[in-house]
Amino acid sequence: MYSNRISTTARYNLLTADIQRNEANFNRITQQLSSGRKLTSITDDPIASVNVVNTNRQLGQINTFDANVKLAMEELDTLDDLMELAGTYLNQAWDKAVQAKNGTYGETSLAAIKVEIDEITKTMVDLANTEFNDNFIFGGANTRLTPYEIDEYGNVLYKGTPHDNPDYIRESEVADGVFEVINTTGDKVFGYYESFYSDPSGTKYYETTDSSGNTIYVDKEGNQYTGDVADLTAQENYSGVMGALRILSNSIQNVIDARDAGDADAEVAGYNLMNSTLDMFSNSLTDITTEQTKFGGVYNRLEMTESTLETNNENLTSYLSQLQDIDIAAAVTEWYKAQYAYQASLQVAGSSMNMSLLNYI
Repeated sequence: MYSNRISTTARYNLLTADIQRNEANFNRITQQLSSGRKLTSITDDPIASVNVVNTNRQLGQINTFDANVKLAMEELDTLDDLMELAGTYLNQAWDKAVQAKNGTYGETSLAAIKVEIDEITKTMVDLANTEFNDNFIFGGANTRLTPYEIDEYGNVLYKGTPHDNPDYIRESEVADGVFEVINTTGDKVFGYYESFYSDPSGTKYYETTDSSGNTIYVDKEGNQYTGDVADLTAQENYSGVMGALRILSNSIQNVIDARDAGDADAEVAGYNLMNSTLDMFSNSLTDITTEQTKFGGVYNRLEMTESTLETNNENLTSYLSQLQDIDIAAAVTEWYKAQYAYQASLQVAGSSMNMSLLNYI
């Protein structure tokens, strides 16, 4: 009959392995307690570790989308405020047009109204040139270029991306693969105005006066037209409230000039032009209101998206906590058990290593 014998080396190896196992378990639980996390390395729970990585990635995306939504809502708030102000100033201009066209105002009163209209025009240009987050709101895709200027000839020029160019759109990603358009263009909301003369070749010239007060025509570079003035064709390009404001201002000046010249027909023509601006103001207000309504809908969708992102963030954060956060009470209990097991293995090893054949004699 044979009996199995364990050598001293084998016994030593078994005891050492037991110590190392208990020490590793004790250190693992100690590290969990100090960090507050179940997972201190991927080997603790490979599947849970992968889920933690994926959940953190999703939370990172949500934070990015949430930041995009908040920034977009702030810009839309500003956009709405500006269009509200534009509507207010437009109504003021409409009232001035009604006053001016009734025919009872003298030249001084008409001149005063013209000054007010010109000031409203400047205010409208200031509104249209508003920046948000270092970008010009109404510039379309040209967010770094000032959208509007009033040139030396009184033209209100729009330099941004035209609304009929699809590239004017700026979008914000508010969810995975979901984009919202957050901008419009100046020419859509405010319009523009340009008055010029064109020669047979299509070159633009602008009416001005020389140092002697004589009427001359010059191009953008200041070069004077030297051909037959009869060959020049007067043209106007305009739209929106900017066009209405400039035409109203010009019509008032036409009435004043006609009275000074005693030209009754020209005065009537001036009043007729003045009267036509009422419909232009009405149409412009409709355009502004339409844009406000459209972006009000976008704002509402962003509010719902923000709420959804907040809910998803809370759910994922809770799930992440379940994956990696420890139960302190349970962990402390496990820590004491691991400590006792480790100490016991050390004591057993210490006692066993001191034994020899003499202990059995």
